[in-house]
Amino acid sequence: MHPAEGHQPDVTLLPAGEPGRLALWIRATRPQYLPTSVVPGLLGALVALGAGGTEWLLLPVALLALLLVHAATDVCNDVEDAANGVDAPDKVDNSQVFNTGLLSIEEGRRLYAALFTAAFVLGVAICLLQGPALLSYGLVGIFGGLLYTAGPKSLKHAGLGDPAIVLLMGPLLTQGAYTAVTGDAFHAAAFWVGLSPGLLITAVLAGNNLSDIDGDRAAGVRTLAVRIGFVRARLLYVVTLAAAFAATALVWATGLFGPAILLPLVLAPVAVARGRQALGARSAGDGALLTLAPQTAQLHLLFCVLACVGVVIDRA
Repeated sequence: MHPAEGHQPDVTLLPAGEPGRLALWIRATRPQYLPTSVVPGLLGALVALGAGGTEWLLLPVALLALLLVHAATDVCNDVEDAANGVDAPDKVDNSQVFNTGLLSIEEGRRLYAALFTAAFVLGVAICLLQGPALLSYGLVGIFGGLLYTAGPKSLKHAGLGDPAIVLLMGPLLTQGAYTAVTGDAFHAAAFWVGLSPGLLITAVLAGNNLSDIDGDRAAGVRTLAVRIGFVRARLLYVVTLAAAFAATALVWATGLFGPAILLPLVLAPVAVARGRQALGARSAGDGALLTLAPQTAQLHLLFCVLACVGVVIDRA
């Protein structure tokens, strides 16, 4: 499943009574998970601190474009899963908008198309000011978000969701944000600083898919977890989590950043606790897995915030 599909009670933003259309549209984007793209985007842009010719006024525009792509991807995931019968009406680890019939599949498709289009327009506007370097990153992000779930050979259904998320929500995202404010097509530090966030958000995905193995298998969704089985999927989660922390140490060791970039490693005990939580589960229905994905998402957010602080200190 998509990394934003954490196993937690649905957090509704709607007032009592019949929800309005706007409230349903907002709910469909799963706004509580949108910081998982915005904060890594900020991280990538902060690498440009101290660089000449940086257009910081474009940063809010770039972050809004990232938010729109993420929101569109979340809507697309819920819409297409509901359309394909993957999400039953009683499924609660999504927006509960399309699988319950609060919004139609057709309206959902119009919504995610509008969000992707708005992100594209903002990206083109940045390109007009900064040059064409951002265009390729933006298009990869948009089509990656669309093809994650949509279409007969979607990345998720083909078992390619995990590696795709590492890149889309990691190095390509941080590099894209850097490119938006500088116009530079590539910067090694901006690219590689995104590897740990990309691996962590993939751990969220791995944790979610771990608990969803039985349901996904029954629905014919061949996620990587379904393909390798519960025991190996459990190990995959732990390895991905460990790799995220190792990647930060590796980025520091290559000399791209000073020691301040190691600040997020203070969260290692939290990661160890999440690893034990996963390894303690004996089956996909184990209660230990109910909070694994959302707690890993919280770890991702804290890690990225500390990484931002580390970059600011490093560039000071």
